[in-house]
This record gives sequence, C-alpha cells and structure tokens, in this order.
Amino acid sequence: MNLVLFNKDIRMFDHQPFAEAAKIGEVLPLYVVEPSVWSETGLSARHFQFVLESLEELNLQIQERGGQLFFAIGEIEAVLSELLNEYESLTLYVHKETILKRSIRQWVDENSQKMFTYGPEFENVSEKGFKSRWAASLKEPVIDPPKRIQIPANIPELLFTDFKKFRNFKVKGSNIRFGQQGGEIKALETLESFLENRFANYIINHDKPLPSSLSSSRLSAYVTWGNISERVIFQKTYERLQKCNGEERTQLEEFLSKLCARAKICRFANEYQVNAEMGAIRKTWNEEWYQLWADGNTGIPIIDAAMRSLHKTGWLNFNLRGMVISFICNTLLLDCRKPSLALAELFLDYEPAIHNYYVKKQAGLIGQKKVKWINPTKIGKQHDPDGAFIRRYVPELSEVPAEFIHEPWLYPGFYKLGYQTPMVDAVKMNKLAKLQFEKDKNNENAVLSPKKAGETEQLSFDL
Repeated sequence: MNLVLFNKDIRMFDHQPFAEAAKIGEVLPLYVVEPSVWSETGLSARHFQFVLESLEELNLQIQERGGQLFFAIGEIEAVLSELLNEYESLTLYVHKETILKRSIRQWVDENSQKMFTYGPEFENVSEKGFKSRWAASLKEPVIDPPKRIQIPANIPELLFTDFKKFRNFKVKGSNIRFGQQGGEIKALETLESFLENRFANYIINHDKPLPSSLSSSRLSAYVTWGNISERVIFQKTYERLQKCNGEERTQLEEFLSKLCARAKICRFANEYQVNAEMGAIRKTWNEEWYQLWADGNTGIPIIDAAMRSLHKTGWLNFNLRGMVISFICNTLLLDCRKPSLALAELFLDYEPAIHNYYVKKQAGLIGQKKVKWINPTKIGKQHDPDGAFIRRYVPELSEVPAEFIHEPWLYPGFYKLGYQTPMVDAVKMNKLAKLQFEKDKNNENAVLSPKKAGETEQLSFDL
C-alpha cells in the first residue's frame, strides 16, 4: 500500500510526496495523532485546534479529487505495524523533515519496508554552504497537486474519518478565539495580502507592538505547520519583488533574509553548544514571580500587555518575545526551562528548534556568553509611546493618560485603577543581576554540576 504520512506539511499544493504517490495508483493519505507528542512537548490545545482546522481543509481538497483523508490516534510505530498486518507491505512517501523528527526510518528498516523521501538535502551541508543550497531548492518548479486520488477499498478499523472522534482527545491548555485560523487557503490569503500592500512598512513597524501585527507577514504559524511551503513563499515574493521600486525592494529583501535565517536555524540549531556555566548562574526559583509573569500581572505594563496578548492571540512580534524571556531569565535570574515551556504552549507558531535556539540565545546560553539586560519600561516608551498596545490588553489602564501609561504607579489616581504595583524595580534588578553574573563568572573555584546546566526548552520566531 502506498502511504502518504502528513506531519508538518498539511497542504495540497507543492507536496511532492503526495503528488508522486498518487501517480502510482491507490494511495492512503494519513495523519497520525501521537499521544506522546501532544502530552510530552510544548504543544498545546491551541496548536491542536490549528492542526484540526488545517486537516479539515486538506480533507475537503482531497475529497474534491475523489479521495479521503484518514486519521489514527496512537504512536506512529504501532499504527504502522497494524497497517502492515492489514496490507502485507507498505511504501511510505514523506518529506525529509518528517523523518528527522520521528523514528519512522528505523521502523521501515526493521520491518524491511520501502520509503521515499522528498525535499532538499542538507545533511552534510556546512553553515557556509547552506544559503546557496537552500536558494537552489527554492527555485525548483512548484509541484502541482494530484488531479485524481484513488484510495483503497479496504480500510482497517484502526483508521477513521470523522473529526468528532478528536473531541475525546485531551490536550493541555485551551483553545483561543482570536488566533489565526489554520489551513492552506488562509496561508495563501495571508501571503497575498502581505505582498499586496502590508509589506510596505515591514521594517519600520517591525518593533512596534500593534503596527507589526499588520505589517509583519504573519506567515510563521503557516510555515511551522506546513500549510504553505517555503518555495511558494519565495517564488511569489520574488515575483512581487520584480515589480517593486527601491524602498519596496528593501522591505521584501529583508523579509526573504528572515525566511532564510529561519530555515538555517531549523537545520543547525541542535549543533550550537550550550554554555553550561551560564545556565548554572540561575540557581534559584521563585514560583510567585513566575506566576505573576506568566499571567501578565507583574505591574509592569508592557510586560503584562505582552503576556496577556500572547494568551489571547498566540502571537507577539520578535522584539516583545525577546523582552518577556529576558525579563524572567536575565532580570529575575530564574531558570529558563519552565518559562520556556510556558511560552512554547502559547506561541501558535511554536517550532521547537527555533524556539529553543532563541531562548538560549536571549539567556546567553549559546554564542558569546553575552546577556542582554532589558529595561521593559524603556522598551515600552520607545515602541508603544502612546500606550495603544497596553490599553488594548491591560484594560485597568485604559483611562490612564499617555504620560503615565508606562509608569502608572506615578499617576495620582493609581490606587483606584485596580492594577497592582510593580513586582520589582526592573532597573535595580538588572544591576543586581549584572553583579551576580560577574561574580559567578569570575569565581574560579565554582564547581558546576551538569545537572545545574540551564538546558532550555523552546521561543518562537516570526517572519
């Protein structure tokens, strides 16, 4: 049986494994929901919601071509073994990134089955040679979807097609009402609206909380879940680029550079060495501080607005992402692991490799051992001067004049607002944290245990 395994490639257009398998004859399109993946990682209910929306649309497209998308709940090896018992032989068609993230290759080898993988080969490519290899793959022709899909007549009881069966599959966290909706059509619409006019202020609005939500591409979640391929994004952007003037070209060139950076981090993130001694400096834990940060109740308006916005929409711009992790990890000197997991569960565009890389980088765990201390009030004044972002997500401050919006504790009527006082003085805490870092870094007699190393889990990256 020809089996197409969907994972983070939930689309019809530019899906070479599906196109090739459909040429052979009977094909079984399958998405497997693995309990371990959804319970033991940073994935949450909002991700599951996005995936189901994507799968529903994919199913409609498959049905329009005479086929049907099937589902199974179970660990991938067990599902494949049951299918093998039913069909006697399996030929798997998958994208290479599916193989990298799962143990499918091992199962295929152990059971003497066949598998065809598709996508650019970066296995032995250096960082220096990555860009040219990546660019070459993006210029290859886009793969058209199959015109006709023939599914087998005999379907094992293990598989099902009714989305209602997912209602009993519990995932931690809760759904969101104001996040982006999953699906290939939504991905293409988002790209088209970006290339039509939203990109015009891509650079200038990059760090501004509210404007960036419009002028950013907002494609990161769609790329993460494979609703759209990097090749389609590149080719449509390049086509638009040819019609642009100088300033417009600069905006789109910056966008494409970030698309490349994203792909590169996905490929090399696991190869960056962690500085264990930097993680060991964060020796204490304060659950009360963590909860105030996680719930957006720190008393520092821009931090609270960012965290509440993230809970509500699943998205923050890159500047705010760095700020919230720097505050809890560098200013408060708390271990990164639990905050990192909390952020992973909130970011709709959560991609483990990228998330992990940026948390570690922000915390000074990789690279030059450099830690960047951020004054959140200063950041707020720079990028949200009139407090529009704060007023939207911190309603307690909606009537506070602009001159006090970033430091409401100075407002004469502060104690009538129902907003808490700052949990810490961020400027003083940054100074203390710097002194602690210097003291611990210069202590030659410090003995560092590997168990104290601050191995972080995941932060997301938006285009």
